[in-house]
Amino acid sequence: MSECMLNRQTAGCVVEKIVLPQIVSIKQASEIMKLPPYYLRRVCRENPDIAFQSGVKWYINLGKLAAYYNNKLGA
Repeated sequence: MSECMLNRQTAGCVVEKIVLPQIVSIKQASEIMKLPPYYLRRVCRENPDIAFQSGVKWYINLGKLAAYYNNKLGA
């Protein structure tokens, strides 16, 4: 048994916070970011770390897309 299980009554367990990325489709990202879908597809092709493709459909990590625009506009 783990130490947390043995000492549950005397000490609390430390649990790491898990943060999952917010993944959305091109259509959803287009509505959220107010950008045309064709433009987002181009950005995804040019920056493969922002999104991934499953079949013909693209899925975007909104956090990475926002960071991309923050860096692009700040430069």
